[in-house]
Amino acid sequence: MSRKIYKDKYYTHLDVKKHHKDYQQRVQNINWVSRHGFYPFIHFKMDCSKYTFIENGKKDIKPKERDIYYAAHIDRFIYEYYGNRLNNKYNEYMKSNGISRVSTAYRNCTPGKCNIDFAKEVFEYIVKCESAYIFVGDFSQFFDNLDHKYLKEKIKCVINEESLDAADYAIYKNITKFTYIEADDIESEKGLLRRDMRGMDKYFETDEFHEFKKNHLRKNLKDYQIPQGSSISAVYANVYMIDFDKKINDFITSQKGMYRRYCDDIIIVVPMTQEDVKGKNEEIAKFIYSTRDGIPNLELNEDKTEHFFYDNGIIEKIKGKSNLINYLGFTFDGKTVRIRDKSLFKFYCRAYRKIKKVKENTDEKSFNAGKKAIYHSYTHLGASKYSKDHGNFLTYAYKADEIFSQSKLLVSDIRNQVKKHWYKIDSKLKE
Repeated sequence: MSRKIYKDKYYTHLDVKKHHKDYQQRVQNINWVSRHGFYPFIHFKMDCSKYTFIENGKKDIKPKERDIYYAAHIDRFIYEYYGNRLNNKYNEYMKSNGISRVSTAYRNCTPGKCNIDFAKEVFEYIVKCESAYIFVGDFSQFFDNLDHKYLKEKIKCVINEESLDAADYAIYKNITKFTYIEADDIESEKGLLRRDMRGMDKYFETDEFHEFKKNHLRKNLKDYQIPQGSSISAVYANVYMIDFDKKINDFITSQKGMYRRYCDDIIIVVPMTQEDVKGKNEEIAKFIYSTRDGIPNLELNEDKTEHFFYDNGIIEKIKGKSNLINYLGFTFDGKTVRIRDKSLFKFYCRAYRKIKKVKENTDEKSFNAGKKAIYHSYTHLGASKYSKDHGNFLTYAYKADEIFSQSKLLVSDIRNQVKKHWYKIDSKLKE
């Protein structure tokens, strides 16, 4: 198995921790996969609370949770292998239909590229237009609403077969009629938090697990929803959108514009003069909504749907909350790119919470260890892109600044946004 496809992760789950090389032959055997008994996912809610500005410049927290499901180790190898196989077919399909560049998330054909690169491409295109109409939106509860029957038909379209093979069908059944166990139920049964069980080989012995399942196993009985968190779910989400992507892209490119979709986030840019906007933007919006209505269970989040007009370095809202375009974690005012203020606010809130806990340590050794961890996680000391780990938020900020600064059309203010991070973190620790 290729390291590019498979990752060895040593989290605790319902099966023992595994190394991918030991399962190569079984995972690649279609007949074995078709008979495989998949473990339930483990489900928890991820805190995705959003930070919003209220009166007098103050900030408030808007609670939001995202359902995350993570798979057992052997199941994850299966999802990774067959997800990659389907991704290859998807890439071929998109290329043959002239829409290869439309979807940018979860692709295995864009190595080394990330949301920073995709945002840069869109912002540069806007500037090149000189004047343009811009539509920004996202789909509500995207993974939670995917229709199973429609998804199956689109998979068959992508693989160009009248039916799924035995492995693909077994995986499709398990992803659509997925079973899961609540992480909270595991913690209650064991009397421990998951973080305190990381050293365990697995959560339950076989007999213990069978007994536990009787009261705690849950199943998706709806004819829609797939679990967000598995690698193949991400590919399924792209496959689901092939007709939408084709219709929207054909229409927008006929207007000499650009359409991009990053999972459930979409952005459309169409060159036009201010005189043309009133009639044409309504025509474009009407086409988007009519195309959406032809795809089962697609819902645009009206609170996040915004319309803008760009004119020589200035962005004005037609419909929305501000004159800033928010896209893939960045704001763009027509000239300057910044990380969203909400992201920075969240970064410092997390840091300050950790600092508060560290300062509660009365033991000097524990305090010093905690302080060192804070500096590593929340300052430039842990931000080296050459470090063995994945760095921290500042690693990402520095990388974003480097990429946007390479552009001759954009101005990056990202370094300036984080330049006072040391003072803020160090001051809090010394208070």
